[in-house]
Amino acid sequence: MTETETFLKFIELSLTKLNLHRQISVRCDVDLKMLDLHDKIISSGTFLKNLMATKDLSANYINQFQNDLNQALQHLPYKQSQNIDFINPENQDQIKISIESQFELLEKQVSLLQFNLDFFTKLNFFSNNIVAIGANGSGKTTLSNDLKKYLPKTGVVISAQKILIIPTFSGVSDFNNTNEKLKQSQVADKTFKTTYSTENNGNSYSILNQLGGEFQVLLDNLLAERSVVRNQFCDALQSGGKEISVPITKLDRALEIWNSLIQHRIIECNDGINITLKSTIPHSENYPAFQMSDGEKVALYLTAHILQAPAAGFVIIDEPEMYLHKTILNKLWDILEAERQDCIFIYLTHDLDFASSRITAKKVWIKAFTHPKSWEIENIPDNELPETLLLELLGSRKNILFCEGRKGSIDEKIYNILFPNFTITPVDNCFAVINYTKAFNKLSNISTIAYGLIDADHHGADRIKAIEPEKIFSFSMTEPENLFLDEDFLKILATQLLQEESCVEKIKTEILLQLEKEIELQLSNFVSAKINYYFKDSHVSKGNTLISVNDNYKKFTDEINIQEWYDKRKIELEEIIKSQNYSKALSIFNNKGLKSIANKILKITDFSEKAIKLLQFNKLTHCVLLKHFPVEIGKKNSI
Repeated sequence: MTETETFLKFIELSLTKLNLHRQISVRCDVDLKMLDLHDKIISSGTFLKNLMATKDLSANYINQFQNDLNQALQHLPYKQSQNIDFINPENQDQIKISIESQFELLEKQVSLLQFNLDFFTKLNFFSNNIVAIGANGSGKTTLSNDLKKYLPKTGVVISAQKILIIPTFSGVSDFNNTNEKLKQSQVADKTFKTTYSTENNGNSYSILNQLGGEFQVLLDNLLAERSVVRNQFCDALQSGGKEISVPITKLDRALEIWNSLIQHRIIECNDGINITLKSTIPHSENYPAFQMSDGEKVALYLTAHILQAPAAGFVIIDEPEMYLHKTILNKLWDILEAERQDCIFIYLTHDLDFASSRITAKKVWIKAFTHPKSWEIENIPDNELPETLLLELLGSRKNILFCEGRKGSIDEKIYNILFPNFTITPVDNCFAVINYTKAFNKLSNISTIAYGLIDADHHGADRIKAIEPEKIFSFSMTEPENLFLDEDFLKILATQLLQEESCVEKIKTEILLQLEKEIELQLSNFVSAKINYYFKDSHVSKGNTLISVNDNYKKFTDEINIQEWYDKRKIELEEIIKSQNYSKALSIFNNKGLKSIANKILKITDFSEKAIKLLQFNKLTHCVLLKHFPVEIGKKNSI
């Protein structure tokens, strides 16, 4: 009989017992709340029965749900009854009392069963590992604690809170004792969201003692197991056994894994009692493990945890990236996943690079958390957005503003200051802004909205108008840094720098002169950019014959009017120069070196930095610059 068939038979038997026990409860006039618990377990059992008919669940889930149902049955005092004939007026009250006395315990078990069913149903009973992404405050740690509470025999939680103290041992402990302590530690609450009273000189010693002693429990059991295995091996050899190689224990494998990750040191346990390290430099001396760095300690700590996790269970890791350097983070978890392919790893993280590195894992989004134990968990949808970017944006509680630029650029800093109610998201170019905005707004079950902000200089008015319904709007500057050269902004900055207002006029004059000097360069760059935009934004229509292919290609290339674009732009630039239209010049002048003019006239060397600081600390400047942005973006930013 297969594992699935055995589980189905168990469910059938459990449902028979539950239904009969409900009849007994009804006959004895048991409280309605107790009857409701019976109904909930029956409903869950029926759900599992139907689920098994449509899904091939792994051993992890079968073991867990069989344990959950079995624990519920333990709180039904008459589950072994064959019928209800034993009930009579003399024993009816006592039967009622016996059943109702189990209410609190059964209620806890029902909550456990329902939580597990709800959680794993949301994950679609995925057979691979799981990454749950959530921002700070999304209830990740509370979820890990509840998972530990509800997976007491088939799960182990590795908490984000760690005190990495490695003890020294005076001898090897009894393996039965260390193994029992390990099991107790694995089921213990490790979230440590607790407190202590300072009354009567109270302190946190007991909490820290428990947390700091976790490493001892892990290592003590590894050492004890190694001693037992090696003693058995030696006894077998002495008795004439034919073993030719020393068995690899969990401790041996833990040391091998650690040594494969850390290149400049070697970890050993030569005396069978204490772990020591030595440098790879020849003739170096050994030193104790407690002198390792936090990153080196946590690599050993995690490895010891995973190698000793329950078989075919769930490993829940809160913040798997903590203390680990990027160079070994992914490699370590790749190795540990390979070591424990019988387990399902559930990572709770806000590290998006790590989340993306779990290529085969199912990824879910912890959308919201309501204290004490209500989570909204959604699948990460398939989408045109790059996965890392999508994961980042799903965690945002603010509307998204896609814009052209790079992370960490001055452009991003400007937008973050002007639009604090948006999550500013710089992307490669205007086409990425357009495509990503559309893609994000196609997502279902999303409470935020994406907006796009592009430079309108190389797009026609009709094109800009056509994409506005998609929440994509144009920005009046070719370069965001040109915002700082706004006349009114410069006046405020000049005043702060104790410069005469006449400096602003000098800056305006020199910028217009600079535009006139490089008019040919600006014209050529404009036409080149327009050609590139045309090729990126257009395509040759499909042809079904060679003639139609040629016709379509000719139609495509005929739209590229280099001379017309050049002449039209030249007239525009000459008019700007002639009319000394400074504001218009800023909107089309593509030259990152214009700040050097401001530096020279204002007698400073850091124009951009001073401008950023002014924008950050002087709210009046916000109104000055926002006039260059589409009103739709300003309104959505509550301005």
